[in-house]
Amino acid sequence: MKKFTPLYAGILMLMTEIGLFITCTFVDQRSAAKILSMITANHIGGRLPFITVGLENGFPPLLIICVVMFYNTTYVLLMYSLFVFLSAKVKRFKMIDKLVGSMRRDAEKRKQSFKRWSRFGIFIFVWIPLPWTGAAIGSYIAHMEGYSVKNTLLTVLPAMWVGVISWTLWFDELYKFIERFGRGKTMLVTVFLLVVPGFIYLLNVLLKNNKNRTSRLI
Repeated sequence: MKKFTPLYAGILMLMTEIGLFITCTFVDQRSAAKILSMITANHIGGRLPFITVGLENGFPPLLIICVVMFYNTTYVLLMYSLFVFLSAKVKRFKMIDKLVGSMRRDAEKRKQSFKRWSRFGIFIFVWIPLPWTGAAIGSYIAHMEGYSVKNTLLTVLPAMWVGVISWTLWFDELYKFIERFGRGKTMLVTVFLLVVPGFIYLLNVLLKNNKNRTSRLI
């Protein structure tokens, strides 16, 4: 049962998030819509779009840091618990076997690059704000490496928190610098960060399909 302790914390945080969002919707619908756009950007392109959309919406860095940290912590706790559970019970859930298999393969590929560095490597992996290098995948890697729940979360969550703080502050300064050359130019950076992950994903799918076709012909 110890492995599933994060699940209860994640559910509690999720309920808190929902309650706060509903309250925000009644108090200030525009701010609620802006926060929703940040969350959407997060699931499209990762942490950087999450942060930059917040900056585009005019939120102060401190508020962005709080929103991103709370939301992503909840997401990691839930996804890590789900991955651990599905890894143990996947044979009973044939319909989601492919999903778990895909998650495991992604983690397997990435863990090879950081295996020599152990926890430090996972910390750096999570800290880097690129698509598919986030805390969720980092927690999968740690789990597959045999880390306990405690060690996994003590490695992944601080790395994610440090990343959110450092990258939010850095992009805040970057956007202030870009705005000196004209209002609205920061939007180009934000759109770029949103589009690139989707483009890379589609490219990987096309390359994988092409590879499978080639192997069948051979």
